[in-house]
Amino acid sequence: MPGRLARLPLFAAALVAAACNDQGSAANDRAAAPPAVPAPAANIAEANAAAPAASPAPAPAPAPAAHTLTGTGIEPGIAFGMPRDRAVAAATAAFGAPTRSEHNDECGEGPMDFVQFHGLSLSFQEGRLAGWSLAEAEPALRTSAGIGVGSPRSALGAAPVEDSTLGPEFDLSGVGGVLDEGGSRVIALWAGLVCQFR
Repeated sequence: MPGRLARLPLFAAALVAAACNDQGSAANDRAAAPPAVPAPAANIAEANAAAPAASPAPAPAPAPAAHTLTGTGIEPGIAFGMPRDRAVAAATAAFGAPTRSEHNDECGEGPMDFVQFHGLSLSFQEGRLAGWSLAEAEPALRTSAGIGVGSPRSALGAAPVEDSTLGPEFDLSGVGGVLDEGGSRVIALWAGLVCQFR
């Protein structure tokens, strides 16, 4: 009996030692496996920045209004007889800021004021729009028949062309014009009172 009792503590001690070894192995295994590391916040921010942000498509620009040269003004909205301030405001909205203003006391029709928008000149008498003239391709204005500065003579169709002190001259339903010296293309158009010297 004494021998068996003496061996029991050794057996128990072996069990305890084995249990301790098992726990130590498990702890060592857990220590050997690296812990899961969450992705750094900086990397997430960089990934988000790299992805292109969806942006709304820009709104299309409004198409400019088409204006037509006529024998009674410039359609739409610029008619002979309208007050100067309204005519200039309408022309500014259509063609941009005026480029020049003038006054002439020696016109055959009487004193007149002029406001120019590049090659377009609006003439005023007694504070009202009295006429227009166009001597350049800017602004790009045309008659309802498509005649503008630079148009070839053939675009005039059967319209008569007569020699005058201004050059080869024509008239299209109240819109006058003149061709170059060779009579090959339109170099000026006008309507109303425009202070011409013949």
